[in-house]
Amino acid sequence: MFKFSRKPVFSGKPVSAPVSLPSPVMVEGLEDRRLLSVSPALGFRLGGSDLGAGHGIHARGASIEFSQAPTAVQNGIKSLATAQSLTAPTDTTSVFLGNSNGVETYTVLLSTTGTTPTTTRLTVDVSGNAVTAPTRSTTTFGAINNAAVTNRINAIATALGLTAPTADTTVNVVTPATGPAVYSVRLSPSDSSETEGEFHHRGTTITVDANGNPVGNQRLPLSTLPTAVQNGLTSNVPAGATALTPTSIVTVRTLNGVTTYSATYTGTGTQTVVTVNTAGQLAALPSRSQVTFSTLPAAARNELQELATADGVTGTIAGTQTVTAYNEGNGTTVYSVRLIATATRDDGSTYMYPVTLSVDQNGNATVPPTGGFFNGSVFGGRGFGPGDFHFGGAPGGFGGRRGR
Repeated sequence: MFKFSRKPVFSGKPVSAPVSLPSPVMVEGLEDRRLLSVSPALGFRLGGSDLGAGHGIHARGASIEFSQAPTAVQNGIKSLATAQSLTAPTDTTSVFLGNSNGVETYTVLLSTTGTTPTTTRLTVDVSGNAVTAPTRSTTTFGAINNAAVTNRINAIATALGLTAPTADTTVNVVTPATGPAVYSVRLSPSDSSETEGEFHHRGTTITVDANGNPVGNQRLPLSTLPTAVQNGLTSNVPAGATALTPTSIVTVRTLNGVTTYSATYTGTGTQTVVTVNTAGQLAALPSRSQVTFSTLPAAARNELQELATADGVTGTIAGTQTVTAYNEGNGTTVYSVRLIATATRDDGSTYMYPVTLSVDQNGNATVPPTGGFFNGSVFGGRGFGPGDFHFGGAPGGFGGRRGR
């Protein structure tokens, strides 16, 4: 009997987080303090200027106390607060954690000084550098003075059988504080009567960066990709597999700030997925695995133990404790552990509750990655969103900190 099997060799399929949350945040029951992945979006989306330190609603988010933040983060926030004449954070000021587009973020809500104080949000990365949202704008195709962008869009449109953009076609542009801008255009099929085929439907969004690299979440013919990507995919054909053709479909993914291109090779009873980066080098997709606490880097073990103790977890975390490792595919690995903590009610009785703690390999408190792909006009998937400002990305992940 013919036996069919899949054999990913160079990378596996990306694994999404096991808990999918509604935007922008899920509020949990009072007793079960399992902490979910909540980002600085909480500050942006819940409460406006009346949501400040000490208001309590943020206490169920992924947050740590200011004194527990990395030193560089503390220094960066203090500098920004001083420069903007804001009330200085205290050791117990809540710091919201975020992790999207490959950037771990730390956000505080501070009040301005004066007789009519208002709330200001400050966000820095793990190095203490200020993080700002990308700018969103629109332009026309004819106004784009970048041949790498226009040529790539035209080539993809032709290969997909889409109506070529005209000079007046609207293009959405997302410009991050660092890195190349991203251009997205939605085009209709050139033959509206045709209903069959991979790409013929109500319209297709083409997304490329300023370097002409397709980005986001797309499926494109091999021939439309940059030469380096094509060469990387075709030069790594597995033994016994059928070579790719110009029309072979390649999956484009931008996750955690990294864009990859994956093609499936078919052999005798097997399929092999080959993945490369924008330079055409073999790459691995983000993945999730189960490891034991004793195998973690020392910095990660020490910080998880410190956070666990602060959250009411008694004793030392066992070396055999199961930990979920999220390899972001960009050099960062986030370790999340679920433990049982003990708390005391106002009447003196105690109760136990689960708490999930996360740190990166360097021991920085964070949350698991929560998306990070360009898809049409969306920058950062569930992170930066020009249409509806989600900074850091709340939905789609799990983990978190502190249930105080």
